[in-house]
Amino acid sequence: MKAKLMILLILLLSFCTLFSDIVSYDKIIRNLKGVKSYEKEDFEISEDNFKRNSIKYPKDARLLFNQANAQVKNGLLEEAEQNYKLALNNEKFKDRSRALQNLGNVKFLQKDYKNAIKNYRDALVENSQNLDARYNYELAARMLQRQQEQKQQQQSSDDQENKDEEKEKQEQQQQQQQDKQDDEQKEKQQKRDEQKQNEKEKTQEQKLKEQKKEDAEKMLKALLQKEKEEMKKEKEKMNIDRTKTGKYW
Repeated sequence: MKAKLMILLILLLSFCTLFSDIVSYDKIIRNLKGVKSYEKEDFEISEDNFKRNSIKYPKDARLLFNQANAQVKNGLLEEAEQNYKLALNNEKFKDRSRALQNLGNVKFLQKDYKNAIKNYRDALVENSQNLDARYNYELAARMLQRQQEQKQQQQSSDDQENKDEEKEKQEQQQQQQQDKQDDEQKEKQQKRDEQKQNEKEKTQEQKLKEQKKEDAEKMLKALLQKEKEEMKKEKEKMNIDRTKTGKYW
């Protein structure tokens, strides 16, 4: 009886093991297809296989990690970052150092060197022998320093450009002010010239009137003088005639 029970138990265990293999068989095959496509650099097909697997088995951190790797190759950095984080949320995921390293690579590609350094540091905490993470950490540190220097140079350049713009603006304002003053001065000078011209014309007109009056008075005097002379001649002539005739009336 005990022998039969033992045989039955062995058969049940074998059945359970076989069933487990059958359940995970499609996952294994699809994961292998994804890996082979990845190695052939056919990253779109690789990502598709990993994606289908991760949708069906969302708790499998390895599948999420593989999918994220393919997404990086396809330039889907934000999606890859999300999947790396999902994989890292699984405390049973063993390859945490590589996942953190690859997450750092994503931030590096995004030129977010500060967070890249943080992820590389976390990767080294998980595995101090991760030489790639160490190398990338040093590289990201240099890139961050260069980025900060460039930012400072750009800031200095922008400040200088702003100063130049401000100086140019002030010069323009000064020029506008000077042009305004020149225009006002010209307008005042024009008014003075017009006033002088008007006064000159009035003076000339007054002189012309006085000249005409003087000419008229001279002409009148000449006429009066001529008339007097003619009257005198007439009177003298009458006196002569009286003397000849002896008549005085």
